[in-house]
Amino acid sequence: MKEKPKLIGILTFIIIIIVMLALIYTPSEIALDPSESAEPEIPPLYVNWETPYAFDKEGYEPGIAVDSTGALYYTAHKNLDDKGSWDYLASWFMMSTDNGRTWHSPTEPFPRGKVWQTYLGDEGDIAVDAQDNVYFVDTYLVDNHIHVWSNQGQAEYSVRIQKTTGLDDRPWIAAQGNKIVHYLGNNAVEVAGGRYWYYRSTNGARTFTAGEPVPGNGWGHIDAERNGDHVYIISESQVGQDADILMYVSSDRGVTWDWNNPVVIAHRNGPGRQYPIVSAAGDGMVWALWNDATDAAEQGNVVFVGRSTDYGQTWEYWNITPFKAFMDYPTINGGPDGSVAVAFYATTTVPLSDDSEWYLYGAMQFDAVEGNLSLNFSIADPTPCYVGTNTHALHDFFEIVISPDMALNIGYQYYIGPENGRSDMYFVRGTLNQTV
Repeated sequence: MKEKPKLIGILTFIIIIIVMLALIYTPSEIALDPSESAEPEIPPLYVNWETPYAFDKEGYEPGIAVDSTGALYYTAHKNLDDKGSWDYLASWFMMSTDNGRTWHSPTEPFPRGKVWQTYLGDEGDIAVDAQDNVYFVDTYLVDNHIHVWSNQGQAEYSVRIQKTTGLDDRPWIAAQGNKIVHYLGNNAVEVAGGRYWYYRSTNGARTFTAGEPVPGNGWGHIDAERNGDHVYIISESQVGQDADILMYVSSDRGVTWDWNNPVVIAHRNGPGRQYPIVSAAGDGMVWALWNDATDAAEQGNVVFVGRSTDYGQTWEYWNITPFKAFMDYPTINGGPDGSVAVAFYATTTVPLSDDSEWYLYGAMQFDAVEGNLSLNFSIADPTPCYVGTNTHALHDFFEIVISPDMALNIGYQYYIGPENGRSDMYFVRGTLNQTV
C-alpha cells in the first residue's frame, strides 16, 4: 500500500507534461510559424505560342527589331551557296505591320523604291532610334552599307560607310534619341588593340567617327537606351577559356568611354560559346547574358543572366539553366515595363547523337525589376529546327524582341543543308499566359 502515492505522483507528472506540450504545439501556433506561407507559391507562367510563319526564303542568322508602333523588322543572311535563291543583292530585309501575320520588303514609288536592294550585302543588323528611324547595316566583309527608313518603311537614304580596320564580319548597330547611331565593327581578330572597334554618328549614320578599339580579343555586343543617354558594350576578356564578363558604359550617348575601367559583371569558369549579349531596357535597367560551354556536347552547357538597375554599375546574376541540354545561341531582350525574355535552340539528347532533336525554346517574365527571375521555358515551335550533331547547323545567332503590346517575337531558322547557307527562315510570336 505504500507504493500507491508514488504511482499517483508519477501519473500526475506525466499528465502535466502532456498538457504543457499541448499548449506549446497548438494548431494556432503552427499556423503562425513564419517559415510557412499562408498562400501557395505562384509558379512561373508559360508563353502561349502562335502558329509559326514561314518566309519561304533561304537564309540564316536572322535578326529582329521593333519600333514604338509595333512594326517589326527582320533581316537574315542570304544563301551564299545558291545565288538563284536571292530576290535581290542586299541581305534579306522584311517588315510587318500586323504582328507578324504578313511580311514584305519596304519599297517606295519609282525610281528610288528598290535602290537599297541593289547594294550587295551578306549579313546585317537593325537598330531603331527614339523617332522610329530604322537603321539597317549590311556588310559584305569589305564594304558596308546602311539603309535608313522612317514612318514604318518609308525609304530615306542608303549610304556606304567605312569598314572597320579589317574584314567586317557580323557588325552590330544600336540607336537612340534623334539620329544618334552606334556601330560596333568586328574584325574577327584583335587589330590595333581590339577585335571590335566603336564608331559613332550624330547625323543618322551618314557619317561616323574614326573609331576606337574596344580592348582585347573577346567577343562583344552593343545596345543603347532608345529614349535615354546610356550606351553599353559587353565583352568577354578571353576567347575559348575562363574569362571575365565585362561591361563598358557611356552615360553621354557615346561621346566618352573609359576603356581602362570596365565593370566586371561576373567570371566565367570555362570557355563560352558564341558571344555575350547586352540588352538596354531603359530607366537604368540593363540585362546581360552569357554561357559556360565546358564539355557542352557531352554534358550540356550553363546559361547565366545578369541584371543591373543602376545603369550597369552593379550587377546580380543567376544560373537560369532550366534542364540538362546543349543550349545553342542563347539570346535575351529587355522589354517594356520591366519585362524580360530569353530564347535558345536546344537538344536534351546529350551526349549529342545523330538522333539529337533541336527545338526552339523561349520564356518571358513581366515585372522582373526586382527579386529572382522566374522563367518557364517551353518549345516555341513543335517541329525540330535540326536533327543531328552539327553544332554549327543553326549558325551563329538569332534574336528576339518584346513588342509594345508585350508579345515575344522571335526570328529563327530551320537547317535544311547540306550547303552552308541552306536554311529556311521563320518567325514565331507568343504572349504570356495570364492564368495559372
